Amino acid sequence: MSPVPLLTRPFGESAFWFGPIGVGLAVLAGIVLLFFAYRFERFVAVRYLQRTAPSRAIRVGLYLAVAGVAMGLGMLAASHGRVRGLETAAVVFTLMAALAMLLFILLRVFSVFTTVSTMGVVLGVASLVVVLAVTSGFEHEFQDKVLAVNAHLIVTSYGLERDMAEAERDAEVIKKSLAGLPGLERMSTFSFTAGEVMIGKVGANLKGVDLSDGAPELRRIMVAGSLTDLGRPAHCAEEQPAPDPAAAEPVGRIILGSELARRLHSRVGECLQVLVPFSGGIDSAPSAYTFRVVGISSLGFHEYDARLAYINLEDARRMGNARQSIFGVELRFADPMEAVRIEPEVERRLGPEARVIDWKTLNRNLFAALSMQKLVIAMLLFFIIVVAAFNIIASLMLIVLSKVREIAILSSMGARAATLLRVFLAAGTFVGFAGTGLGILYGLAICGLAALYGYPLDPKVYLIARLPVQISVREILLVAASTQLICFVATLYPAVRAARLRVVDGLRYL
Repeated sequence: MSPVPLLTRPFGESAFWFGPIGVGLAVLAGIVLLFFAYRFERFVAVRYLQRTAPSRAIRVGLYLAVAGVAMGLGMLAASHGRVRGLETAAVVFTLMAALAMLLFILLRVFSVFTTVSTMGVVLGVASLVVVLAVTSGFEHEFQDKVLAVNAHLIVTSYGLERDMAEAERDAEVIKKSLAGLPGLERMSTFSFTAGEVMIGKVGANLKGVDLSDGAPELRRIMVAGSLTDLGRPAHCAEEQPAPDPAAAEPVGRIILGSELARRLHSRVGECLQVLVPFSGGIDSAPSAYTFRVVGISSLGFHEYDARLAYINLEDARRMGNARQSIFGVELRFADPMEAVRIEPEVERRLGPEARVIDWKTLNRNLFAALSMQKLVIAMLLFFIIVVAAFNIIASLMLIVLSKVREIAILSSMGARAATLLRVFLAAGTFVGFAGTGLGILYGLAICGLAALYGYPLDPKVYLIARLPVQISVREILLVAASTQLICFVATLYPAVRAARLRVVDGLRYL
């Protein structure tokens, strides 16, 4: 399976700076400006959050954690692709050492209470980044697999009761009508069996492909044999010569999915029988066709690799006389999302006689389930950040209570309530910055190690063989903005309490 790109924008996001991401960035920019606009308030806030005295034990712990990260990465480099058990241990050791390093970094800068609050934000943000990256990876992988088999737009005629000549005329009319569509790169004729056929003793579907444009999608997933042989004459060494050579049934050519080939114990160059049930009625014997295996494809999508085989259109036409097949035209665009947007125009050009299906509609259940799963998991993990926000409230309240005298002195020197309010808003904002930034870095580190490690999955359950990871810039910015907003809101109550303290209450303890 080809490696998954680790950092990429989501497919077809033309409105990148609008919608939720635009609002989130505006909020984040406003909080940043508030933090850096008031120099005095920022200075006092940072002083309140800092440790009162450096600790030698914390410094030693930080050095040991850094050495642990370096050692773990060295173990991973030495064992990668060689010793799986040692590689697993290296990944776990590296992540634990990195988490300890973050903890000691925070302890070097912040007090213990502030460190606990910040670590809550770090863990919440990191968890959210990892979950969104994995769910986006599954969505991207499924999209790639779906588009490798199905085109961006599929156009067929309603009904199956059509002879081969009529189906081919319809395909030519469709191609002429859709010529010149914006973003259209390729149109090709295809066929698909209306029901399962028996390849050997295994049920499967046959897809007829048009080789006139090179069938690049099929060429990319070939792992054995040659796509060119799909269009060349074939023969089987064991076939018996027919009395009349002109009446002999030609040998077809077929490309099997990798899992289907495994179940059939079939290799390139071997011949097999394809049976078409109910070809002449319920009580009739199935029609049999001889095919030579000219290639094996592997999409990495178990459902397709186990149930799909490819033949050329010539063999599809020949089998279409025995088993009704769906014939139509596939359209591929430069941008898959363009197909969804232009679908109404295609329907307008072709009229009500044609059926137009885009790739999202064809796999609506799959993508809807993925989107719902992603939303629910993200909402559940988002509560970790909310819990961390309550820790921020507790931490700042402790600072307010412990700095009563300092707050009173500032007030007596002329500091207004708005100044004190901004001091604690800056303190909460600084905690949010530290927790969000370190959380994103730690989440990205987990994603990078997961992509490098290649955690295996059961393809029969998850449909793909390895854990996919794809990081979206849009989602990272949205997590950062929302987390920072939560931390800012959590700071409001302690800041208001500090601003309302009376000077006399603080000076009483001097």
